[in-house]
Amino acid sequence: MESRTFERAPALRSLLSYLWRHRDESLSEYAIATEALGRPGDFDAKLDATVRVQISRLRQRLEKYYEEEGLERPERIVIPLGSHQIRIEPAPVVITPAPLTPETTQTPSKSRAVVYLASACAVLALICAGLCAALLLRRNPADPPAARAEAGWFWKNFFANARPTRIILPTPTFFSFTRKVGDRFGAIMLRDTEINDYRRGEHSAQYRLLEKELGPPNLATNYTVTSDTFASVRLARYLDRAGLATTVLSAADAPLEALDSENVIAIGTWGTLSPLQPYLDHMNYVLGRHEASVDIRNPAPGDPRKTEYAPESPERSIWPGVIGYLPGRSGHTHLLVLASRHTSALVAFLTSSNGLDQLERLWKAKGSPQYFETIVAAEIDGQRLVRFWPEALRPYRP
Repeated sequence: MESRTFERAPALRSLLSYLWRHRDESLSEYAIATEALGRPGDFDAKLDATVRVQISRLRQRLEKYYEEEGLERPERIVIPLGSHQIRIEPAPVVITPAPLTPETTQTPSKSRAVVYLASACAVLALICAGLCAALLLRRNPADPPAARAEAGWFWKNFFANARPTRIILPTPTFFSFTRKVGDRFGAIMLRDTEINDYRRGEHSAQYRLLEKELGPPNLATNYTVTSDTFASVRLARYLDRAGLATTVLSAADAPLEALDSENVIAIGTWGTLSPLQPYLDHMNYVLGRHEASVDIRNPAPGDPRKTEYAPESPERSIWPGVIGYLPGRSGHTHLLVLASRHTSALVAFLTSSNGLDQLERLWKAKGSPQYFETIVAAEIDGQRLVRFWPEALRPYRP
């Protein structure tokens, strides 16, 4: 409260003090708004996002404090995503990434095709950076062990069969066009988000343009999507702290036959989850094109046929996603599908006490089915998760 980080933020100091005094209570947005933020008695959380905005700012200010003045503190005050409750946690182990080595930049061609797909190279560079960062974030065996965490009820159920478990990152299909610049060979990588099948390349106008100029491409499946990669790292760390072992692999290295003997957690989007199509075809909640909706194949009477993406402002929007807890091939293994534009939001939902509590209440209200599907909505500000909540749940009946 007396730090430089908070000295010019009286509203956040007041909010922090209020949350601390009521840390053992269940707080509503209305109570926080009227008692801590001075909002009038007619405050309506559905129309006024003041509480969510201020909680988000407080969360960011706490992170800033622990990155600077509070860096050496053994314990930290945190506000989990999707929650208003303060929690005390031990300071995490800090791992300093090694610097990345810049690669030599090739001289761009004046060809229209090369110019047209310059952005594809930039996307590829971002993906590579994400993979490097994910590898660097993996725990070093020499690091001191983190405090053991208690796994939520959802994960206890998922791992109850004592089967090995792998987290699979579906790999987007890239077409690799080789080109020669002077006496050196390089490659232009094309990713058309409408296509995730090498055999359907000719259905892409960009593909046809490059093939005409550079010749037939090769298939490249050694990349994953940055956001999904970080989501899988976060999930693996959470499970590791709870003593639940997993391995993280790309779909290229992890065929679906693993479901005969292992549990599988698949993280991806509308385009990249296509290898799971035999399972997705039996689900009632289906992630729509480019993740802009969740379509409901067999809606109950009076229920909507879809849940759609909802923009709230140029920066803030609500995105739907699907969590599918399904049986594996043998009936003795489990498949967990996390499908969304923002898969990190689904991981945050399943690794926070607030998210798991919301899910458990809805799950019990629907009869506690062994296998089920859930629609989860996530409010996103830029790339930052603001809150999440489950919108629907029904038993899985293939």
